[in-house]
Amino acid sequence: MACTAEISEKYDVLRRELEKKGIDIVEVKRKIENFKVEVPSWVFGAFGGGRFSGYTPPGAARNIFEKLDDAALVNRLTGATPRVSIHVGWDDPDEAPFEEIQVESFRKLRDYARRLGLDIGAVNPTYFLEGTQFGSLSANDPETRRRLIEHTLISAEIAAKYATGLITLWFPDGSLYPGQVDMRTAERNMKSSLKEIYQRMPESVRMLIEYKLFEPGTYHTVISDYCVASDLARHLGERAGVLIDLGHHAHGVNVEHIVARLIESGMPGGIHFNSRYAADDDHAVEPNMQLFRVFHELVTGGVIGNADPRRDWAYMIDQCSALENRIQAVLHSVDSLMISYAKALIVNEEVLHKYQRKNEIMLANRVLLDAFLTDVRPLIQMVRMEKGLPLDPVNAYVKSGYQEKIEKERKQSASI
Repeated sequence: MACTAEISEKYDVLRRELEKKGIDIVEVKRKIENFKVEVPSWVFGAFGGGRFSGYTPPGAARNIFEKLDDAALVNRLTGATPRVSIHVGWDDPDEAPFEEIQVESFRKLRDYARRLGLDIGAVNPTYFLEGTQFGSLSANDPETRRRLIEHTLISAEIAAKYATGLITLWFPDGSLYPGQVDMRTAERNMKSSLKEIYQRMPESVRMLIEYKLFEPGTYHTVISDYCVASDLARHLGERAGVLIDLGHHAHGVNVEHIVARLIESGMPGGIHFNSRYAADDDHAVEPNMQLFRVFHELVTGGVIGNADPRRDWAYMIDQCSALENRIQAVLHSVDSLMISYAKALIVNEEVLHKYQRKNEIMLANRVLLDAFLTDVRPLIQMVRMEKGLPLDPVNAYVKSGYQEKIEKERKQSASI
């Protein structure tokens, strides 16, 4: 009871402070209550350990059903993750060879997820398997392109029948050295392959095209930035859009400007949330200044928290580093996202716009800083308390005994 009283007291202090600034605290609470983000199946499995001699954190899921078990626990602890993104090549319920994956096999996956209170979210075709070292949909080899076109169409059918009707596409296509590939030919192959997929996939399916500065190609990447992805999406049609991964840019790139431009142009969009420090995007999300600024553009751009979810962008976590406890990491990410979203919702937009119109540079900047520096945790804790959720999902997980349980049950090596 003392803890509940303390939270209520801190929340009341925050509420009064925000109401003085004209912030509708009831509406802010409602949006935090309704915040949802997809978690990736691959964060719960063995993927990502190769950099450390195959090390995998203890208790890693050994198959897609165990991944869903873990995802269900994350949803029970956060109330914010009712959908799971899957990779078709890794998450086939039958664990069939790549060429033998069957759409109908995913019915049992959908049904199992629903018994856990989950749904299958974005469906990811898997383009970086054996035989794609020289490209997937951009490859010179027409048989490689044909094989992966058909794989993408299988993924699209799975999305239409057993998921939310969204496929998200990331390609490892690129080159290591100048002269290795003809860049124009590679882009033509990619465009032609995507056009065929778009025309043949079910009309209920949407696609988001992801981009990345580099990896695995260190000289050139076929879809290297949001401009390339946008051009491809416009070439395809209104059911195609752009997927922004926060870790896929050079240092110093103004990602929130990219978000703003895509919103302003009416481009369908989505975000893969994660953090990176040097040149990878696998780390858990942190509530930093850039993430706050990204959320501010999403909020003011009207693509998050809408009463009609069809107006919202797609929001997914994409992380899978090698050493940390994976479930703790994804819980930490959800916590960080809720904090960043709440900070964006309490920006005093009226005052900000006044200073912008008057070209008051520092005063406008300080309006954003004021929201960013506000401790919104009492607000989030109040929402969780009213929903009967743990106040701190990471601490709740540590105390739950679930880690000890899965370490005991999953002693054999995990496989994707």
